Amino acid sequence: MIGVVAAGSLLLGACASRPSEGELTSAIRTAIDADPNVELTDEQAACIARVLLESNLSDTTLSGLAEDFDNPEVLQTEIDDVEPLVTQAAQSCN
Repeated sequence: MIGVVAAGSLLLGACASRPSEGELTSAIRTAIDADPNVELTDEQAACIARVLLESNLSDTTLSGLAEDFDNPEVLQTEIDDVEPLVTQAAQSCN
């Protein structure tokens, strides 16, 4: 479900602001709604958003997830952290 694009620019990291829980939840809902094989309640999507926002992921990576949850632009240093964290969040929010 999640494809990750590395953001290599430091400028991009400096300009990103932390998304709100609502923005991240909306991005998760959009991604889930586009995948007929995945069902998730609004409460579960909000729970996943909260877990991600409480994680150590940078504002840049979280902003990338909020803009396009399926193919987010994330910091190169966090590429390997995103998918396992989303999986863990989804499991804990069931």
